[in-house]
Amino acid sequence: MLMQTAQRTLGALAALVALGLPATAQSSAEGQLVARLNQVRAQGVTCPGSGQRPVAGSMTFTPALAAAARQQAGYMSATGRITHTGAGGSTPRVRAASTGVNAVSVTEIVFMGGSQNPESAIRWWLQSPVHCFWMNERRYTHVGAAVVQGARGTAYVMVLSSQPR
Repeated sequence: MLMQTAQRTLGALAALVALGLPATAQSSAEGQLVARLNQVRAQGVTCPGSGQRPVAGSMTFTPALAAAARQQAGYMSATGRITHTGAGGSTPRVRAASTGVNAVSVTEIVFMGGSQNPESAIRWWLQSPVHCFWMNERRYTHVGAAVVQGARGTAYVMVLSSQPR
């Protein structure tokens, strides 16, 4: 089991290197995304379509989820596509599993902008009924974020998961 997890993590890191993306600590922009997400969760928010969302606890930054987010952000910034389907048809759950995350619930929120501005991503997500709902869902306790600039735009991705199994 430990060997399989190590192999998946190494595979995910190899994929990031192949895309020319760093596989290390979060950038300032990525840290801003996580910090703002936790601020929103701490104060509660009214989401379009679903109304007042209760205060949710802080999320724990998880490097493995950041690696999964980086995979999708790299794909989006390279292709210019805003999508939850990644290279080879991968899904958020598959990308998270490829980095060793084994959780009951996994979801992903994505945004694409012309420049690096994490606050614009947060504002857009809060105005989207679906994204706002998932950002403030209590079952999600772990998060990884990625911001990747490419020729076709800057991709913002956050992968959220419940407590690992």
